[in-house]
Amino acid sequence: MPSPAHAAELDRLLWRAAEECESKEAWFGAGLPQLLRRTVEAEEAEDHARSPDVAFVEVSAVSPQGSANTSEAPPSATCPVIALSTTGLEGLSSLIRSTGSGGVRVSRLICPVAVFDFTAEGVRVREIRHGLTAADLQRRLSVPLWAGPDLKELGTH
Repeated sequence: MPSPAHAAELDRLLWRAAEECESKEAWFGAGLPQLLRRTVEAEEAEDHARSPDVAFVEVSAVSPQGSANTSEAPPSATCPVIALSTTGLEGLSSLIRSTGSGGVRVSRLICPVAVFDFTAEGVRVREIRHGLTAADLQRRLSVPLWAGPDLKELGTH
C-alpha cells in the first residue's frame, strides 16, 4: 500500500496528465499510462479506427533533447508523445539526464513535481509543484533548465 504522500503525488500526476487528453484521441502505453487510461476513459469502448492525437508512455529517463527510455513505443510517429513518471524531486537527476537516452521522442514530461517541455532550445519547466521553484529543480539537474514568465503552479491552468 503506497504512503499517503506517494498516493497524493500519483493523484496529482494522473490528474495533470488527464488534462492532456481532453478532446483528443489518445494512445496509452504499458504501466502508468494504463492507469491514466482507466482514469480518463469513459465506460464506452475505445475507438481504435482513428489515429491517436496524443500518446502516453511511462519513462525511466529522458535526455534534454526529449529522447526517452521506455519499454514501449507508440503506434503513430506523427502524434505528440507525453512521458509520464512517478519520480519525485529526489530522483529528478536520474530522470532528466544528459546520457543514456532512448529512442522514443517525447515533447513533454509530467511527473509529480513538474511539467517539462523538450524543445530545440532545451528543457523548459512549464508547471511546478506548490512550494518549489525552478531554482530548486535546477539544483537537482545536470542539464540546463529554463523557465519563462508563464511558469504556473502544477495543475492551475
